[in-house]
Amino acid sequence: MPNALPESLVDYLQQRDAQRADAVETFLASLTERECRLIRDASVMGYVRGRMHPQGEEHPKDSAVLAEVVDACLAFPDLYPAINASYEEQRQTIEYFVQGQQPDGTWEQASSTTTDPEFVVQRLSARRRAQPEFAYRIARRTTTVLIEAQQPEAEETDGA
Repeated sequence: MPNALPESLVDYLQQRDAQRADAVETFLASLTERECRLIRDASVMGYVRGRMHPQGEEHPKDSAVLAEVVDACLAFPDLYPAINASYEEQRQTIEYFVQGQQPDGTWEQASSTTTDPEFVVQRLSARRRAQPEFAYRIARRTTTVLIEAQQPEAEETDGA
């Protein structure tokens, strides 16, 4: 074949395909179960809506695509359960703390946490006054807790 790719290039392309597949697998494994379900629902519906887009027409803006995909997912709750999940309770906690820069450039927590942003500013000022030769900053940690209603599975009976 006159148009065949060199074997070294084919090997390289196969290696890159495997590396990309590993990167996808690693990323998906790092997600929580809920994050994975949300990405799956939105990705599948985005693909479906994209396949339905009329050929030759201009593609809508990202915000319009997002609204269209979420609307389509909400229209089919049985097919996209993560988007349609109902939560009994959602709590969000925002904590603040002071971090100190280490000699290697990393930042480590240097105070206890507080939910009061004004108090952490006072802590930061006190640290900087006490140790002006060190670098300090304020960090914020946001934690969201979802309490999801679970339906108990029906008990199986053996007819006895």
